[in-house]
Amino acid sequence: MAINELRWGILGTGSIAKKFAKDLLVDPATRRHGNIGHLLSGVASSRSDDVAQEFINTVQAPSYCHAYGNYSDLVNCPIIDVIYIATPHSHHFQNAMLALEAGKHVLCEKSLTVNAAQVKKLFAIAKQKQCFLMEGLWTRFLPVSVEVRRLLQAGVIGTVTHVFADNGLGADLHRDLATGDRMVVKELAGGALLDLGVYSIHWVLQALSKEIRRPNQILSTMTKNPISGVDETTTILMKFAPSTADGPEIQVTASGSLRTTTNTVGETTAVRIQGDQGEIQIFGWPWCPSRLRVISRSPGMNSRGFISSDRTDLLPDGAYGLCFEADEVARCICEGLLESPEMPWLESLTVMEIMDAVRRENDLQFPKEIETLEYPVALPPKRCRN
Repeated sequence: MAINELRWGILGTGSIAKKFAKDLLVDPATRRHGNIGHLLSGVASSRSDDVAQEFINTVQAPSYCHAYGNYSDLVNCPIIDVIYIATPHSHHFQNAMLALEAGKHVLCEKSLTVNAAQVKKLFAIAKQKQCFLMEGLWTRFLPVSVEVRRLLQAGVIGTVTHVFADNGLGADLHRDLATGDRMVVKELAGGALLDLGVYSIHWVLQALSKEIRRPNQILSTMTKNPISGVDETTTILMKFAPSTADGPEIQVTASGSLRTTTNTVGETTAVRIQGDQGEIQIFGWPWCPSRLRVISRSPGMNSRGFISSDRTDLLPDGAYGLCFEADEVARCICEGLLESPEMPWLESLTVMEIMDAVRRENDLQFPKEIETLEYPVALPPKRCRN
């Protein structure tokens, strides 16, 4: 069988970029993708080629991987097919535009941009350039998420009626997130909503059928950091249309917090997808769950449920988990697709529109230079640890 090899360039050298690079080096055959190959061909730092080379040495990239001291040289390299963008949210739009304008396919870390208008412009440019573009919401491609969607499609919990998704980091904002960390800097679009709440919203949407993934109502509340102004905790209540003609409206709660923690002892239920015949429970960190449990029950208030499935074997040995989204990118590009059927453009747009509505309701604004649709625009330096 011929192997379709995709030549990757990584834009950014933070911690998530390192995890992605190491996952690229794990043989896809271990994930039963013998016809896909990933080549780490280049890494770029906005600071210097020495920083990029240090990154390459740290992840033990192959000898052919080249270090670049600026992003422009990376995206214009003719031997690179696709760019993985691993910079702060504030820089995603400008960095993605740079790559797309150079004719490169793009996998961009979540949140895809800072606002929905930027998302729409990226989709238009990707279509014009005939380039693949996907938001890097890696959780959507983990085996646990694939299994959750299979269970829902099989109707194992009946009609979905309620979804609860929480993502709390449990950080000490003075010790863990020091001044300048991207999570608490407005100029880098920090805060709980765009970094943590986005996972909760995505869990909600994938729990619903594709036909009803736009909410009919959005209500929210937010607590802001008194020093930086970013949101520390955000809770969103949404209502969606019934999944069946005679079913009830679906109510959901999606939350994110820098201060409180979801994964208290590693066995806390982070996501509950509830139906009239049971529920699906996700444990641990919502971005990479540690456990999947299915509770089955008969309809009726006196029916006691029972555990019908309980799994902890959710990741193959040697992988962090980012490799699965890379596999999806390779598959889609090999098939000539511009967007992923599992992470379609409309879904990323819907998530960003929800977050826009929450920001408007709570008057959370970011600097104009990172909200703009203009390109190119000079942005503030990425003063952050990751």
